[in-house]
Amino acid sequence: MEISDKISFMEGAAAEQAKTRDDLLVIELTIHDIDVARVLIDTGSSVNIIFQETLAKMQIDPSEITEDASPLVGLSGEPTIASGSISFADKAGTVEKLTEFLVVDLPASVSRICLAAELKRKRSDLDTAPKKTKKTITDEDTQDLAELFWQSRRADALEEKREPTCEPVITVCLDEAFPERCVEIGANLREPLKTKLVACLKKNLNTFAWTAEDMPGIDINITCHELNTDPTFKPVKQKRRKLGPERATAVNEEVKKLLKKNGKWRVCVDFTDLNKACPKDSFPLPHIDRLVEATAGNELLSFMDAFSGYNQIMMNPDDREKTAFITDRGTYCYKVMPFGLKNAGATYQRLVNRMFADQLGKTMEVYIDDMLVKSLRSNDHVDHLEECFSRLNSHNMKLNTAKCRFAVASGEFLGYLVTYRGIEANPKQIDALIGMASPKNKREVQRLTGRVAELNRFISRSFLRRPAGKQKI
Repeated sequence: MEISDKISFMEGAAAEQAKTRDDLLVIELTIHDIDVARVLIDTGSSVNIIFQETLAKMQIDPSEITEDASPLVGLSGEPTIASGSISFADKAGTVEKLTEFLVVDLPASVSRICLAAELKRKRSDLDTAPKKTKKTITDEDTQDLAELFWQSRRADALEEKREPTCEPVITVCLDEAFPERCVEIGANLREPLKTKLVACLKKNLNTFAWTAEDMPGIDINITCHELNTDPTFKPVKQKRRKLGPERATAVNEEVKKLLKKNGKWRVCVDFTDLNKACPKDSFPLPHIDRLVEATAGNELLSFMDAFSGYNQIMMNPDDREKTAFITDRGTYCYKVMPFGLKNAGATYQRLVNRMFADQLGKTMEVYIDDMLVKSLRSNDHVDHLEECFSRLNSHNMKLNTAKCRFAVASGEFLGYLVTYRGIEANPKQIDALIGMASPKNKREVQRLTGRVAELNRFISRSFLRRPAGKQKI
């Protein structure tokens, strides 16, 4: 009987197929004379991927990798940089072929999800144990490789302790007379960049605020918040709310601290009726997705946050009395723009867009009071920070040192972990999702769907498809 490697079908073999099948396929493949188990096949992928972690397990010398950095899209829905390529002889059954792989350096948790490589060494020059005959995998041995694959991935996700991948930082004192006046900078910075950065931060010491007294506010001639209330709405006086002794004391203490400009506490005022009388400001806020995507490929990043950001913008004097609120000790109104007003975000974004008009999209990204300075080359980062500080100082906008991190390769921005390679899922969001109990009511279902939506961009569509009849939860 003649044996052939070719498999063919008649033209009508797929006539009854209602739709294209692209279910999960997991195989065992011999790569470079090494058995790699559970190789995930994605028929929609245009390239072959192998992880650096897998190459390390295969004991492949990194010098064999041909360095040729190139961007990839599709692994996690975000751009990923391939560090180079490497070619191996692959063998499946009796078919052998030379295949080129792009080498990707991703965190271990990602590589386990995407490849889950389990290596079995068989080259005699690397084995110390006696050579064994390769066992043929039968249906009885495997039962269901796809099911085992999913079970192992679920176990890894539950057992693995995820730690944030933000770069470590060190604390640097900016004012020897006040040792508490410190900021955080990247722990991996090298000289002379580190010295240059510290000198820049000390030079701009007045750009930071440690208390409300350090925050004079932005000149009202530059910007102020106007309510533009609809004159057809009648003024509304809400009833004084009854508070228990404990809550009444807490409110009075917070108001007292505001009057003293302590800055650590905020009073939450119900502006529902006032917001109804204010037409919507149509000024567009930036798309968060575009902002975080624009951070990829930069060697250094600096994350900054304004000190009590909204409170740095003054209220229009004619509108101050409309923000009045009642306490046990009297009636007060805001002289600065408070939190909770309908168009406060638009007012702030309009200001920062004007402040950083020359930097946005080039060396900075700003979403309301969250600011990020980025540099494609690390040597340019201090100069980019100087430009940012110059704009902040000219407008008297102050930064909150507790929320600033300078010259790091990765960090948290608008809820995402941004790195040189691109965007990564926030481990805090993953842990919150995994730690949730099964929803028991509508509210808990909504909470679950909301947390899943936050991670939606990191869920591979092809990875989630499973063969019919294999859905087990």
